Amino acid sequence: MLKVIKEKFNSGMGRDVVWTFSIQILIMLCSFAINKLLANRLSIDDFGQYNVIKRSVQVLSFVMLAGVGIALPRYIPLYRNSTPPRRIAPLLTASMIYIIGVSLVVFLVCILFSTQMQDVVIGQGGNMNLLLVALAYAFILALAQYVFAYYRGIGHFKWFNGSQLAMQLAIILPLVLLPVLTVSNVFISWLIITILLVVFFFIKEVKSKWKEVREYIQPQNKSLTAHLSPLTSHLKTIIRYSSGRLVADFFQFSLSAFPLIYISNTQGLQMTAYFSVGIFFVTMVTPIFSFMGIILLPYVSQSIVRHEMAAANRLVSRLALTYVGASLLFMGFFFLFTKFLTILLFTSDYLVATDLTRIMILSILPQAVYMLYRNTIDAVSVIPYNAIILGICILTMIVSFSLSTTLTQFAWAYLGVSILQGLLSWIIWRAIKNPDTKNCQQEQ
Repeated sequence: MLKVIKEKFNSGMGRDVVWTFSIQILIMLCSFAINKLLANRLSIDDFGQYNVIKRSVQVLSFVMLAGVGIALPRYIPLYRNSTPPRRIAPLLTASMIYIIGVSLVVFLVCILFSTQMQDVVIGQGGNMNLLLVALAYAFILALAQYVFAYYRGIGHFKWFNGSQLAMQLAIILPLVLLPVLTVSNVFISWLIITILLVVFFFIKEVKSKWKEVREYIQPQNKSLTAHLSPLTSHLKTIIRYSSGRLVADFFQFSLSAFPLIYISNTQGLQMTAYFSVGIFFVTMVTPIFSFMGIILLPYVSQSIVRHEMAAANRLVSRLALTYVGASLLFMGFFFLFTKFLTILLFTSDYLVATDLTRIMILSILPQAVYMLYRNTIDAVSVIPYNAIILGICILTMIVSFSLSTTLTQFAWAYLGVSILQGLLSWIIWRAIKNPDTKNCQQEQ
């Protein structure tokens, strides 16, 4: 086994793992710094509202992304490894059109139902300007995720991770430099910074691929209809694959956003701030577990094409043991040092949340299991199994939260849903991990 692991880490995939893991640790440290600065400079109520908006923006952003964040890392390797290799420019164009179309629908719905959406997205009514800022920020984050998905698909993991790290470092600056910090100017400053970075990434990639882009935009001896026909085909491919993933992304981030939105509307922003401590401890380590899935999706997609699925299955099985061990270590560390870490990452004002935080920390293990299997499930099948899993989980969460009345009960409900999420993903992976390669290729 040690020989196999050594071979993997000496391979291109192994280098990608090491690089991705290292950068994800740095991104996690940036998250610590951001959280500490905000917890110290905002009031408890404002910090509660910040967390509501942050989670709501994540949900809106991934709805606007429309599942393209999973589609591109799957289809770009399939296109490039097909015989003969297929151009990816039409695929990227179709993906962008799809994102813009879905985003316009989201904007329209939020504007038409602005009164209700203000309570949901920003945790208070009578602040239309902040709702618009949140929507704009969600859209630019969707474009950033589009760029990240492109880097994943082409295998440029240094740029994939480096661009995320640059974004995290950049948004720390206004938290330090702004003389007065409010929820509004936090998100306005982050919106401006993210726009500048996304524009830079777009210009860089267009310049580096200008020859291919120009050939696609100005094809020789082709009518407009002949030019649009393959684009329509690619758009259908993206919509067919991504539509179910759009629902899955919505459910995935709703699992973090719904508790805060529900508690802010039923218990108030102060209770929301206390509950967000537990969610922070869980979500601050999930990127470490999801980083392997980031690499596994294109890797498993290539394995299907190359008839190497048995090797991919063995790798996933070994990683499952690693994930369980790492999860237990994190849980033990957080459980023993909950009070110390709460003071370190927040302030002593949040120590009242210690008991419920310890309950929620137990969610790390089942969520790590889900993080391992979700990308491999997407690579193997076009059926949106993750959407089904997460749909069941969000319905369970809604019911369990509606039956709860205290923060402790909400914490136990959160843990129960996490266990269900990890269990269902494991069951489905066991059922579909040996796909019919021929059928998978026909689904492209």
